[in-house]
Amino acid sequence: MKNGISFFLCIGLAFVAVQCRKKEDTPVETRSFYMGVTPWPADFTLEEVDTAYRFINDHCDIVSHHFDDGIPYEEAFYNRPMPAVLVQDMTTRKTKTAAGKKVFLSVSALALNRISRPDYYANAPATDSIKNYWRQLPFNDSKVVTAYVNYVSWLIDQLQPVYINYGVESNAVTWNAAGFQLYKNFLSQVYIQLKTKYPALPFFISFMVDETNEGFNNAGQLLNYTDFIGLSAYPYVTVSSSGGGNTNPQLFPVNYFEKFANLAATKPLAFAETGYIAEDLVIPSYSLNKQGNAGWQKDYLEMVLKFCNSRKAKLFIWFCSKDYDAGNARLKSLNLYQDLFGLWEDTGLKDEAGKEREAYKSWLQWMQKTRTE
Repeated sequence: MKNGISFFLCIGLAFVAVQCRKKEDTPVETRSFYMGVTPWPADFTLEEVDTAYRFINDHCDIVSHHFDDGIPYEEAFYNRPMPAVLVQDMTTRKTKTAAGKKVFLSVSALALNRISRPDYYANAPATDSIKNYWRQLPFNDSKVVTAYVNYVSWLIDQLQPVYINYGVESNAVTWNAAGFQLYKNFLSQVYIQLKTKYPALPFFISFMVDETNEGFNNAGQLLNYTDFIGLSAYPYVTVSSSGGGNTNPQLFPVNYFEKFANLAATKPLAFAETGYIAEDLVIPSYSLNKQGNAGWQKDYLEMVLKFCNSRKAKLFIWFCSKDYDAGNARLKSLNLYQDLFGLWEDTGLKDEAGKEREAYKSWLQWMQKTRTE
Protein backbone atom coordinates (compact mmCIF):
# COMPACT_ATOMS: atom_id res chain seq x y z
CA MET A 1 0.00 0.00 0.00
CA LYS A 2 2.80 2.36 0.92
CA ASN A 3 4.54 1.57 -2.33
CA GLY A 4 1.35 2.41 -4.22
CA ILE A 5 1.04 5.74 -2.44
CA SER A 6 4.66 6.51 -3.17
CA PHE A 7 4.09 5.72 -6.84
CA PHE A 8 1.14 8.10 -7.17
CA LEU A 9 2.97 10.75 -5.13
CA CYS A 10 5.91 10.62 -7.52
CA ILE A 11 3.58 10.87 -10.50
CA GLY A 12 1.89 13.90 -8.90
CA LEU A 13 5.16 15.62 -8.18
CA ALA A 14 6.35 14.99 -11.72
CA PHE A 15 3.12 16.49 -13.11
CA VAL A 16 3.55 19.63 -10.98
CA ALA A 17 7.16 19.93 -12.10
CA VAL A 18 6.16 19.71 -15.76
CA GLN A 19 3.44 22.34 -15.30
CA CYS A 20 5.88 24.69 -13.56
CA ARG A 21 8.40 24.18 -16.35
CA LYS A 22 5.69 25.01 -18.93
CA LYS A 23 4.93 28.25 -17.10
CA GLU A 24 8.62 29.09 -16.98
CA ASP A 25 9.01 28.36 -20.71
CA THR A 26 5.99 30.48 -21.69
CA PRO A 27 7.31 33.95 -22.60
CA VAL A 28 5.70 36.90 -20.85
CA GLU A 29 4.19 39.30 -23.37
CA THR A 30 5.84 42.68 -23.02
CA ARG A 31 5.86 46.17 -24.50
CA SER A 32 8.64 48.72 -24.20
CA PHE A 33 6.50 51.86 -24.12
CA TYR A 34 3.98 53.77 -22.05
CA MET A 35 0.49 53.89 -23.60
CA GLY A 36 -1.80 56.89 -23.25
CA VAL A 37 -4.18 59.39 -24.79
CA THR A 38 -4.94 63.08 -24.37
CA PRO A 39 -7.95 64.06 -22.24
CA TRP A 40 -9.65 65.61 -25.29
CA PRO A 41 -13.37 65.13 -24.51
CA ALA A 42 -16.18 64.00 -26.81
CA ASP A 43 -18.06 67.16 -25.80
CA PHE A 44 -17.24 70.19 -23.68
CA THR A 45 -19.33 69.06 -20.73
CA LEU A 46 -18.33 67.90 -17.26
CA GLU A 47 -19.75 64.47 -18.03
CA GLU A 48 -17.61 63.97 -21.14
CA VAL A 49 -14.51 65.42 -19.49
CA ASP A 50 -14.96 62.84 -16.74
CA THR A 51 -15.46 60.12 -19.37
CA ALA A 52 -12.17 61.08 -21.03
CA TYR A 53 -10.26 60.96 -17.74
CA ARG A 54 -11.94 57.70 -16.75
CA PHE A 55 -10.44 56.04 -19.82
CA ILE A 56 -7.04 57.50 -18.95
CA ASN A 57 -7.18 56.42 -15.34
CA ASP A 58 -8.52 52.93 -16.09
CA HIS A 59 -6.82 52.01 -19.37
CA CYS A 60 -3.60 54.01 -19.73
CA ASP A 61 -0.31 54.16 -17.87
CA ILE A 62 0.45 57.70 -19.02
CA VAL A 63 -1.59 60.81 -19.87
CA SER A 64 -0.66 63.23 -22.64
CA HIS A 65 -1.24 66.81 -21.49
CA HIS A 66 -1.07 68.74 -24.75
CA PHE A 67 -0.86 72.58 -24.83
CA ASP A 68 -1.46 74.12 -28.23
CA ASP A 69 -3.37 77.33 -27.57
CA GLY A 70 -0.79 80.12 -27.53
CA ILE A 71 1.82 81.41 -25.12
CA PRO A 72 1.28 83.84 -22.19
CA TYR A 73 4.44 85.72 -23.20
CA GLU A 74 4.33 88.64 -20.79
CA GLU A 75 3.37 86.58 -17.76
CA ALA A 76 5.99 83.95 -18.53
CA PHE A 77 8.80 86.40 -19.33
CA TYR A 78 8.39 88.31 -16.06
CA ASN A 79 7.46 85.21 -14.01
CA ARG A 80 4.12 86.75 -13.12
CA PRO A 81 1.02 84.72 -12.18
CA MET A 82 -0.36 82.82 -15.16
CA PRO A 83 -3.79 83.72 -16.63
CA ALA A 84 -6.65 82.53 -14.45
CA VAL A 85 -8.12 80.31 -17.20
CA LEU A 86 -4.78 78.54 -17.64
CA VAL A 87 -4.45 78.03 -13.89
CA GLN A 88 -7.96 76.58 -13.75
CA ASP A 89 -7.19 74.31 -16.70
CA MET A 90 -4.08 73.10 -14.90
CA THR A 91 -6.04 72.45 -11.71
CA THR A 92 -8.58 70.38 -13.65
CA ARG A 93 -5.87 68.31 -15.32
CA LYS A 94 -4.12 67.58 -12.03
CA THR A 95 -7.22 66.80 -9.97
CA LYS A 96 -8.82 64.52 -12.58
CA THR A 97 -5.67 62.54 -13.32
CA ALA A 98 -5.29 59.57 -10.97
CA ALA A 99 -2.47 59.76 -8.42
CA GLY A 100 0.68 58.09 -9.65
CA LYS A 101 -0.25 58.28 -13.33
CA LYS A 102 2.78 59.13 -15.49
CA VAL A 103 2.59 62.41 -17.41
CA PHE A 104 3.77 63.29 -20.90
CA LEU A 105 3.93 67.04 -21.51
CA SER A 106 3.49 68.20 -25.09
CA VAL A 107 3.83 71.92 -25.90
CA SER A 108 3.60 73.58 -29.28
CA ALA A 109 6.11 76.32 -30.04
CA LEU A 110 4.21 76.94 -33.30
CA ALA A 111 0.78 78.12 -34.39
CA LEU A 112 -1.66 75.58 -35.83
CA ASN A 113 -0.24 76.19 -39.31
CA ARG A 114 3.08 74.84 -37.93
CA ILE A 115 5.18 77.49 -39.69
CA SER A 116 4.72 80.61 -37.57
CA ARG A 117 4.91 81.88 -34.01
CA PRO A 118 1.97 81.02 -31.79
CA ASP A 119 -0.18 83.98 -30.84
CA TYR A 120 -0.68 85.20 -27.30
CA TYR A 121 -2.53 82.78 -25.02
CA ALA A 122 -6.16 83.26 -26.01
CA ASN A 123 -7.60 83.75 -22.52
CA ALA A 124 -4.90 86.05 -21.20
CA PRO A 125 -5.99 89.54 -20.03
CA ALA A 126 -3.07 91.22 -21.84
CA THR A 127 -3.81 94.46 -23.69
CA ASP A 128 -3.59 94.76 -27.48
CA SER A 129 -0.43 96.85 -27.18
CA ILE A 130 1.28 94.11 -25.16
CA LYS A 131 0.15 91.43 -27.61
CA ASN A 132 1.34 93.51 -30.57
CA TYR A 133 4.70 94.07 -28.92
CA TRP A 134 5.29 90.32 -28.65
CA ARG A 135 3.99 89.67 -32.18
CA GLN A 136 6.60 91.90 -33.79
CA LEU A 137 9.61 90.23 -32.17
CA PRO A 138 11.64 87.79 -34.31
CA PHE A 139 11.15 84.10 -33.55
CA ASN A 140 14.66 83.73 -32.14
CA ASP A 141 14.63 86.94 -30.11
CA SER A 142 16.10 86.34 -26.63
CA LYS A 143 12.90 87.60 -25.00
CA VAL A 144 10.79 85.12 -26.95
CA VAL A 145 13.18 82.34 -26.00
CA THR A 146 13.09 83.32 -22.32
CA ALA A 147 9.29 83.57 -22.29
CA TYR A 148 8.94 80.14 -23.87
CA VAL A 149 11.49 78.49 -21.58
CA ASN A 150 9.76 80.01 -18.56
CA TYR A 151 6.35 78.85 -19.81
CA VAL A 152 7.51 75.28 -20.41
CA SER A 153 9.26 75.35 -17.03
CA TRP A 154 6.04 76.39 -15.32
CA LEU A 155 4.20 73.52 -17.00
CA ILE A 156 6.92 71.08 -15.97
CA ASP A 157 6.87 72.23 -12.36
CA GLN A 158 3.09 71.89 -12.28
CA LEU A 159 2.82 68.46 -13.93
CA GLN A 160 6.11 66.71 -13.14
CA PRO A 161 6.23 64.88 -16.49
CA VAL A 162 8.54 62.00 -17.38
CA TYR A 163 8.94 63.15 -21.02
CA ILE A 164 8.56 66.57 -22.69
CA ASN A 165 7.84 67.33 -26.35
CA TYR A 166 8.76 71.03 -26.45
CA GLY A 167 8.38 71.47 -30.21
CA VAL A 168 5.24 69.82 -31.57
CA GLU A 169 5.33 69.02 -35.31
CA SER A 170 8.42 71.04 -36.20
CA ASN A 171 9.24 69.87 -39.75
CA ALA A 172 6.37 71.18 -41.93
CA VAL A 173 6.98 71.04 -45.68
CA THR A 174 5.60 74.57 -46.05
CA TRP A 175 8.41 76.32 -44.16
CA ASN A 176 10.30 78.94 -46.15
CA ALA A 177 14.08 78.82 -45.75
CA ALA A 178 14.44 82.05 -43.78
CA GLY A 179 11.60 81.28 -41.39
CA PHE A 180 12.87 77.78 -40.75
CA GLN A 181 16.35 79.05 -39.90
CA LEU A 182 14.88 81.42 -37.30
CA TYR A 183 12.87 78.57 -35.80
CA LYS A 184 15.89 76.28 -35.85
CA ASN A 185 17.89 78.88 -33.93
CA PHE A 186 15.01 79.32 -31.48
CA LEU A 187 14.93 75.58 -30.79
CA SER A 188 18.70 75.45 -30.29
CA GLN A 189 18.48 78.08 -27.56
CA VAL A 190 15.41 76.60 -25.89
CA TYR A 191 16.85 73.08 -25.88
CA ILE A 192 20.11 74.09 -24.19
CA GLN A 193 18.33 76.11 -21.53
CA LEU A 194 15.77 73.42 -20.72
CA LYS A 195 18.40 70.68 -20.60
CA THR A 196 20.52 72.81 -18.29
CA LYS A 197 17.59 73.49 -16.00
CA TYR A 198 16.25 69.91 -15.99
CA PRO A 199 19.23 67.66 -16.80
CA ALA A 200 17.47 64.44 -15.81
CA LEU A 201 14.48 64.91 -18.13
CA PRO A 202 14.28 63.85 -21.79
CA PHE A 203 13.31 66.72 -24.12
CA PHE A 204 12.37 66.10 -27.70
CA ILE A 205 10.61 67.58 -30.72
CA SER A 206 8.16 65.73 -32.94
CA PHE A 207 8.21 65.29 -36.70
CA MET A 208 5.18 64.90 -38.94
CA VAL A 209 5.58 61.70 -40.92
CA ASP A 210 5.09 62.16 -44.66
CA GLU A 211 6.70 61.12 -47.93
CA THR A 212 8.17 64.47 -48.99
CA ASN A 213 11.87 65.20 -49.21
CA GLU A 214 11.26 68.63 -47.69
CA GLY A 215 9.64 67.33 -44.50
CA PHE A 216 12.30 64.67 -44.08
CA ASN A 217 15.16 67.11 -44.68
CA ASN A 218 13.69 69.62 -42.23
CA ALA A 219 13.53 66.90 -39.58
CA GLY A 220 17.14 65.98 -40.26
CA GLN A 221 18.27 69.54 -39.56
CA LEU A 222 16.77 69.45 -36.04
CA LEU A 223 18.37 66.27 -34.70
CA ASN A 224 20.81 68.17 -32.47
CA TYR A 225 17.92 69.55 -30.43
CA THR A 226 16.06 66.36 -29.56
CA ASP A 227 16.73 63.43 -27.21
CA PHE A 228 14.20 61.16 -28.93
CA ILE A 229 12.91 60.72 -32.47
CA GLY A 230 9.38 61.95 -31.88
CA LEU A 231 6.75 61.11 -34.49
CA SER A 232 3.32 62.59 -35.21
CA ALA A 233 1.25 60.69 -37.75
CA TYR A 234 -2.27 60.84 -39.14
CA PRO A 235 -1.53 59.04 -42.42
CA TYR A 236 -5.11 58.73 -43.66
CA VAL A 237 -4.91 62.39 -44.70
CA THR A 238 -1.73 62.42 -46.79
CA VAL A 239 -0.30 58.93 -47.41
CA SER A 240 0.11 58.32 -51.14
CA SER A 241 -1.75 55.00 -50.98
CA SER A 242 -4.93 56.87 -49.93
CA GLY A 243 -4.85 59.15 -52.97
CA GLY A 244 -8.01 57.56 -54.36
CA GLY A 245 -9.71 57.60 -50.98
CA ASN A 246 -8.82 54.07 -49.81
CA THR A 247 -7.14 54.32 -46.39
CA ASN A 248 -6.42 50.60 -45.87
CA PRO A 249 -3.12 50.67 -43.92
CA GLN A 250 -2.01 47.44 -45.57
CA LEU A 251 -1.46 49.52 -48.72
CA PHE A 252 1.02 51.93 -47.08
CA PRO A 253 4.35 52.40 -48.84
CA VAL A 254 7.17 50.15 -47.65
CA ASN A 255 9.13 51.58 -44.71
CA TYR A 256 6.64 54.40 -44.24
CA PHE A 257 7.60 54.90 -40.57
CA GLU A 258 11.06 53.36 -40.71
CA LYS A 259 12.51 56.22 -42.73
CA PHE A 260 11.89 58.75 -39.95
CA ALA A 261 12.67 56.30 -37.14
CA ASN A 262 16.08 55.71 -38.74
CA LEU A 263 17.03 59.39 -38.71
CA ALA A 264 19.27 58.79 -35.69
CA ALA A 265 19.95 55.20 -34.70
CA THR A 266 21.12 56.13 -31.19
CA LYS A 267 18.01 58.11 -30.26
CA PRO A 268 14.96 56.27 -28.84
CA LEU A 269 11.62 56.37 -30.64
CA ALA A 270 8.59 58.16 -29.16
CA PHE A 271 5.24 58.12 -30.95
CA ALA A 272 4.07 61.49 -29.63
CA GLU A 273 0.63 61.39 -31.24
CA THR A 274 -1.34 59.46 -33.80
CA GLY A 275 -4.86 58.33 -34.66
CA TYR A 276 -6.85 56.78 -37.47
CA ILE A 277 -10.34 57.30 -38.85
CA ALA A 278 -12.96 54.61 -38.26
CA GLU A 279 -15.53 56.38 -40.46
CA ASP A 280 -15.43 58.24 -43.76
CA LEU A 281 -13.74 61.64 -43.72
CA VAL A 282 -15.27 64.23 -46.04
CA ILE A 283 -14.12 67.86 -45.81
CA PRO A 284 -14.70 69.70 -49.14
CA SER A 285 -12.65 72.75 -48.14
CA TYR A 286 -9.57 70.48 -47.89
CA SER A 287 -10.59 68.39 -50.92
CA LEU A 288 -10.73 65.37 -48.61
CA ASN A 289 -12.91 62.36 -49.36
CA LYS A 290 -11.38 59.41 -47.52
CA GLN A 291 -12.89 56.03 -46.75
CA GLY A 292 -12.55 54.79 -43.19
CA ASN A 293 -13.82 51.86 -41.18
CA ALA A 294 -13.31 50.24 -37.80
CA GLY A 295 -11.37 47.30 -39.25
CA TRP A 296 -8.77 49.52 -40.88
CA GLN A 297 -8.49 51.54 -37.69
CA LYS A 298 -7.71 48.37 -35.72
CA ASP A 299 -5.21 47.24 -38.36
CA TYR A 300 -3.44 50.60 -38.16
CA LEU A 301 -3.30 50.57 -34.36
CA GLU A 302 -1.90 47.03 -34.31
CA MET A 303 0.63 47.87 -37.02
CA VAL A 304 2.00 50.91 -35.21
CA LEU A 305 2.05 49.23 -31.78
CA LYS A 306 4.02 46.31 -33.21
CA PHE A 307 6.38 48.73 -34.93
CA CYS A 308 6.92 50.60 -31.66
CA ASN A 309 7.64 47.37 -29.82
CA SER A 310 10.11 46.23 -32.46
CA ARG A 311 11.96 49.54 -32.07
CA LYS A 312 11.80 49.51 -28.25
CA ALA A 313 9.93 52.82 -28.31
CA LYS A 314 9.49 54.83 -25.12
CA LEU A 315 6.02 56.22 -25.71
CA PHE A 316 2.80 55.72 -27.69
CA ILE A 317 0.01 58.32 -27.64
CA TRP A 318 -3.36 57.97 -29.38
CA PHE A 319 -5.06 61.33 -29.78
CA CYS A 320 -8.51 60.73 -28.26
CA SER A 321 -10.42 57.84 -26.73
CA LYS A 322 -13.88 58.77 -28.05
CA ASP A 323 -15.25 60.46 -31.19
CA TYR A 324 -16.09 64.09 -30.60
CA ASP A 325 -18.99 64.75 -32.99
CA ALA A 326 -20.87 66.43 -30.16
CA GLY A 327 -17.94 68.68 -29.36
CA ASN A 328 -17.66 69.87 -32.95
CA ALA A 329 -21.42 70.45 -33.07
CA ARG A 330 -21.10 72.63 -29.98
CA LEU A 331 -18.23 74.60 -31.54
CA LYS A 332 -20.36 75.16 -34.65
CA SER A 333 -23.22 76.48 -32.53
CA LEU A 334 -20.80 78.97 -30.95
CA ASN A 335 -19.25 79.95 -34.31
CA LEU A 336 -15.89 78.65 -33.08
CA TYR A 337 -15.57 75.70 -35.44
CA GLN A 338 -12.81 75.35 -38.02
CA ASP A 339 -12.72 72.59 -40.65
CA LEU A 340 -9.33 71.66 -39.22
CA PHE A 341 -11.10 70.24 -36.16
CA GLY A 342 -12.91 67.73 -38.36
CA LEU A 343 -9.73 65.88 -39.28
CA TRP A 344 -9.67 63.85 -36.06
CA GLU A 345 -13.38 63.73 -35.20
CA ASP A 346 -13.82 60.00 -35.90
CA THR A 347 -10.52 58.64 -34.61
CA GLY A 348 -11.78 57.56 -31.20
CA LEU A 349 -11.37 54.04 -29.85
CA LYS A 350 -15.09 54.43 -29.08
CA ASP A 351 -17.65 56.02 -31.39
CA GLU A 352 -19.68 59.11 -30.51
CA ALA A 353 -22.30 56.95 -28.72
CA GLY A 354 -19.63 55.32 -26.58
CA LYS A 355 -19.68 51.99 -28.44
CA GLU A 356 -16.33 50.24 -28.23
CA ARG A 357 -14.63 49.68 -31.59
CA GLU A 358 -12.35 46.77 -32.51
CA ALA A 359 -9.33 49.00 -31.82
CA TYR A 360 -10.57 49.49 -28.25
CA LYS A 361 -10.18 45.76 -27.61
CA SER A 362 -6.71 45.79 -29.14
CA TRP A 363 -5.80 48.68 -26.85
CA LEU A 364 -6.85 46.74 -23.76
CA GLN A 365 -4.89 43.68 -24.89
CA TRP A 366 -1.72 45.72 -25.35
CA MET A 367 -2.23 47.45 -22.02
CA GLN A 368 -2.19 44.03 -20.36
CA LYS A 369 1.35 43.40 -21.62
CA THR A 370 4.11 44.01 -19.09
CA ARG A 371 5.96 47.25 -19.76
CA THR A 372 9.73 46.82 -19.74
CA GLU A 373 12.32 49.57 -19.48
